Amino acid sequence: MGITQRFLSTALCLAALTLFCDSTSAAAFKRVHQGETPPTFTLPDVGGKQVKLEDYRQGPLTILTFWALWSPKSVPLLQDIQKLMSEFEPKGLRALGVNSEGQNTPADIESQIKALAEKDGLKFPMLIDKGLEEYNKWGVIAAPSTALLGKDLVVVYEFSGHPTSAYQDMREQVLKTLGITEDVAKAEKPKRQRYNASKPVMLNYGLAKTLLQRGQFAKAEQKIAKVLEDDAKFPDAYAVKGAVYLGLAGEGKEKALETAQQSFEKAVELDKTVPLGLAGLAHFSLAAGDLPKSLEWARAAVENSEPGELASGEAAGDAKPGAPNPPQMAQLDQAEKALQAGNKDEAKSLIDQVIRSVLSLSEGPKMKSEGLIKKLEGKEK
Repeated sequence: MGITQRFLSTALCLAALTLFCDSTSAAAFKRVHQGETPPTFTLPDVGGKQVKLEDYRQGPLTILTFWALWSPKSVPLLQDIQKLMSEFEPKGLRALGVNSEGQNTPADIESQIKALAEKDGLKFPMLIDKGLEEYNKWGVIAAPSTALLGKDLVVVYEFSGHPTSAYQDMREQVLKTLGITEDVAKAEKPKRQRYNASKPVMLNYGLAKTLLQRGQFAKAEQKIAKVLEDDAKFPDAYAVKGAVYLGLAGEGKEKALETAQQSFEKAVELDKTVPLGLAGLAHFSLAAGDLPKSLEWARAAVENSEPGELASGEAAGDAKPGAPNPPQMAQLDQAEKALQAGNKDEAKSLIDQVIRSVLSLSEGPKMKSEGLIKKLEGKEK
């Protein structure tokens, strides 16, 4: 086999591995599987207290995840689990995080985990698996790996990594296992009916969103182009395309702003409840100096966002899933008051924060809304 052939073979293997790890169907453990009872353990938490998995045998449901500080997917998953705990702990849901840092666990691992938990509002027990003893007993394939344990600690669901659908998939399993599907689903029915795309399309869509959130706009552009090539009626995909081209505009790509605006408009034309599309229209209204219209679009974006959809950070605060008045809405109320009082700069800043929260874009030098506004203003002149 020549060098080129070996390179292509390796690249294909890596690509297949990437797709495998981003799928909820990916196995999480070598020695523990759905329908089985895993080995129990006793591990210390960050305060030194010994916690027994056996104490969780009566259920009704425990989310257990093996994670590590070095794993970029671990923290977002822990945040998703905390959102579920905030909603379902009164119904009996419990959770355990098992830190599996490596064979040589840092001496200050307890303080590092405490700092992380405080920063992200993680309130469920964090245990430490020094030496990876339990990690190996379970046969963890990669960090993070998660199991949902029902009564008698039977595994009712498992997955690896942090797929795009992780939060919603876990929530559905929680509802099903706790037997509260009907009353909770009716009480918290999503405000919008999501477009039903095929699994291959959704996989590429999820990868495009991940690349977008990482600021890898050129790669995200290629991935979202593939999505729309396969399904030209997918409204959320047009919205993601708009956000991608906002990023590309920040990098100086020619005509990217026009493409971004057209993509957001197409998304909302297909579905008037797409949060990302509504936030994009809010962005361009803000860029054009139409603060009242921008405020209107931003409110619609927040109102149509589902639990776990809004980005954490400056604008998101400590929002709980399904909260009727998330911090983003409070910020928009504050922006409206500022606008009424004639404080346009304050109003613009607040609206911009909320827009970025919905778009899941940072305020890095490539994505500052002010820079894009100036580009538009310069073009209009």
